[in-house]
Amino acid sequence: MLQAVTPDDDGAAMTLPPPNTAPTGVGLGLRWAFIDEVAAGEAPASIRFFEVSPENYMRRGGSIPGALETVTARYPVITHGLMMNVGGTTELDPAYLEQLRHFLGRMGARYHSDHLCWSGADGAILHDLLPLPHDPQTVQRCVDQIARIEDALGLPFAVENISYYLVPGGGMPEAAVISEILDRADCGLLLDVNNVAVNAENHGFDPIGFMEALPLSRVVQLHVAGGERRPHLDDLIIDSHGTDVCAHVQSLMAWVVERIGPVPVIYERDHDIPSLAELGRQVAQLQQVYDEALGRYDATAALVAPTPPPASQGAPIASLAGIQRGLSSVIVDRDGGEGLLADPQGWLAAHGVDSPDDLALADIGARRLRVYRSLVRGGLRGVVEAFLPRTIARLGADGFDAAFCAWLHASPPRSRYFRDVPGELVEWATEAWPADPHVHDMLVDLARLEILESEIDAAPQPPIPEGMVESLVLDRPLVFSGVPRLARFAYAIHTLPTDEADTTVPACEPTVLLLYRDDAHEVRTLALSTLAAEVLRRLIDDGQTVSDAIRGAAGTHDGPVDDEVLGRLSALLADLAQRGVIVGAHPG
Repeated sequence: MLQAVTPDDDGAAMTLPPPNTAPTGVGLGLRWAFIDEVAAGEAPASIRFFEVSPENYMRRGGSIPGALETVTARYPVITHGLMMNVGGTTELDPAYLEQLRHFLGRMGARYHSDHLCWSGADGAILHDLLPLPHDPQTVQRCVDQIARIEDALGLPFAVENISYYLVPGGGMPEAAVISEILDRADCGLLLDVNNVAVNAENHGFDPIGFMEALPLSRVVQLHVAGGERRPHLDDLIIDSHGTDVCAHVQSLMAWVVERIGPVPVIYERDHDIPSLAELGRQVAQLQQVYDEALGRYDATAALVAPTPPPASQGAPIASLAGIQRGLSSVIVDRDGGEGLLADPQGWLAAHGVDSPDDLALADIGARRLRVYRSLVRGGLRGVVEAFLPRTIARLGADGFDAAFCAWLHASPPRSRYFRDVPGELVEWATEAWPADPHVHDMLVDLARLEILESEIDAAPQPPIPEGMVESLVLDRPLVFSGVPRLARFAYAIHTLPTDEADTTVPACEPTVLLLYRDDAHEVRTLALSTLAAEVLRRLIDDGQTVSDAIRGAAGTHDGPVDDEVLGRLSALLADLAQRGVIVGAHPG
């Protein structure tokens, strides 16, 4: 079980040690908030290894890849995914799996894990961990998906139990669902003991009894984190990863370690992240609890066989696809308010959810359905606000709320990468906002500029061609650093102050900007003349030589391309070379 077999360079099978011979004890989830400090060697000694979520680093440029490379050279790492959509009815994305396979290979992953949940339906990706029905249909779907995932990744796979705030029908106990999936898929379990604690509190069961019903011999890793009670969300404990690990969760971690022995434990912290020094102190405290539990572990004692959980009573049976379509509708639809509260079944039926799926969801109650509406929409709004601060400030609270609701209803996210969500909203806005009299024309340009800046900041560095000439050569294509982009705007948008409180309206004049990343990974803009923009378009987008680009651009220029114009173009190219945008010419 969980023996990693990956191909070496000549295609032969290469067997790796099982994952639980990798780091053990307590490590930390690696986050952007402190990755630079870790790369600089400033992590406390108590933090001995890290967990990396590939979706946060794949297709990512700027300073992040170098920092991650430094961290992985210095520390052991474990990988853990966010958006596999194991239980989803949408088919797995081959391009994503291929990119993930290459990333895991670079990380030296011994196995990979993701959540036992669904994260999107009908092509939409909602960027949250949504609950599955507890029924045989779900079990079969997950078993089939896990087989496909392991084939695609060439690695063993483990699934993580999630926190959930409703159970969309099915009738099987959760522990029975997890156990059957693990057995039939022959995969590992990433046991999140904080999720067990959250679910036990919210749904009224004994967390120890729940874990006794699981096949603990399949546990390959643990997660611990902190949750918070949210009175406005039906008074539920929410798995926020925004507080310290409470004593109760620490005791559950100890209970598991005492029974299964050494495994990696990851402390997850995603919100209200304290200093790295404080995180190191908390890891040390968790390590002490771990060590004390490990001291009570008897390696010669056999694990107690799982205790079968009691059968659930009278839960509605519904289709996996129908449940996912119904909850997705609750989340993305404009009208998820009073109509849903007044008549859940009628609202669901009116939104295309057939019987008995509408009955199963209505049986849960509108208040719990609206918990997921609030959580998912809150997460999506948060990432949009982070990437489009100036645009949102000018829209105002009501304007942003209207735009967000209209976008989510008409064109929900499709990318598995959370940081792509704001760009998807802007793509919708470029069509929708010009027809909206409440939105100033200039805001499309401002939103596009903010997204382009974020894309340039995150764009991966293309490989430098072997044999590159480190000078400008007229008869060869040029090599550019990063991924410079040319963009056309209706307004002189680059003249706006960066202050979010500013309300200036720039001049309404056609503008072409070159956006690029300098040597310090800062994003810069440069306004260009029409001729300069056409030359650079041919150099960057078409890969033409300098001579061909100037000759071709001259045919589109109104005036003569004389020595004065050629001199300005030469000065521009020299300036871009000095800025580090142009790094040389392709070999002959």
